[in-house]
Amino acid sequence: MLTALYIHIPFCDKICIYCDFHKEMAKDSKKQRYIDALLKELGSYQNQLKDLKTVYIGGGSPTSLSNSDLIKVLQSINEVIDVDKLEEFTIEANPNNITKEKADILYSFGVNRVSMGVQTFNDEHLQFLNREHKEEDIKESIRLLRQAGITNINIDMIFSLPNQTLNELRYDLDNVITLNPSHISYYSLIFEEKTKLYYLLEKNEVSTNSEDLEALMYNEIINSLKSNGYLHYEISNYAKEGFESKHNLVYWKNMDYLGIGSGSHSLYDNKRFFNIRNVSKYIENVFTNQSSKQHEEIEPLREEMMMGLRLIEGINVTEVENKYKINLLDTYPKLNYYIKEGLLKIENNKLSFTKTGLMLGNLVFSIF
Repeated sequence: MLTALYIHIPFCDKICIYCDFHKEMAKDSKKQRYIDALLKELGSYQNQLKDLKTVYIGGGSPTSLSNSDLIKVLQSINEVIDVDKLEEFTIEANPNNITKEKADILYSFGVNRVSMGVQTFNDEHLQFLNREHKEEDIKESIRLLRQAGITNINIDMIFSLPNQTLNELRYDLDNVITLNPSHISYYSLIFEEKTKLYYLLEKNEVSTNSEDLEALMYNEIINSLKSNGYLHYEISNYAKEGFESKHNLVYWKNMDYLGIGSGSHSLYDNKRFFNIRNVSKYIENVFTNQSSKQHEEIEPLREEMMMGLRLIEGINVTEVENKYKINLLDTYPKLNYYIKEGLLKIENNKLSFTKTGLMLGNLVFSIF
């Protein structure tokens, strides 16, 4: 049963130097054509969206849309989907995009969760990352959202920035905790190929932090957030009790979801699909009634292991073995090695990372 819908808005006002997501800067005319195509694709799935529990609008920067374009998108979603039945309706936002009017628009159309792209509270690091906001914008945007009635807020953070010190990390943590969001995502910086950040690394204009410093920072984040009432429930995600991301749990538990918009992915009836990333071609395909969805080959067991191990509770060994008619430790014998090395553990029939293993997760994921 399809319970989760992802909607992709690929437009940004500026491109962050670390970002390899599908996004672009575009003229208003192109944005409007894209929105028309997006909403046409949404309407074509109306009969399959009766049992939705979560909707997630991501990007790109969805809140970079003009108020009129944003209203058009949200109004159409309300016409196709019974938003009142949703448990979670999330939109990604940048602090510099949130005004009182925009916050009121989001609330009035049923958005009940905002994922705020903060990354850091350090203005120098923000400038380096090519972010448009400053520390004061973060606090004001969250104040405006809460004033509008949206209290379920996720704050997206990044650690292990070039030249970031442990004290700077602690300053970020102090600010996050003071803002008291219901959910926090805290990712280590990745130097993705085909980004400006990777280019700077190749030119030796920036350098990565040592593994020891990164592990120290990760440990500081885990301990600090745990001591302030946050449950560490996924490798990079922390939540107040009852505020885990329902939409993202669909991904991590390998359940069905539909993605619409250019570059979006879907998992439906054990088949994975993705829409083409070229925005102009996507628009053309939609209006000429050609499918933009392409089949993507997957190994279901591999997907189950990769996603399930991201959760702190881990994977139910018996359920996986029964589902795939396998013996898990025979199928992946190297798991035994990492159990002996103390990176993984099996307790109460759950295979999961140890605290040490969380910091060395890529070693384990390389098995799959």
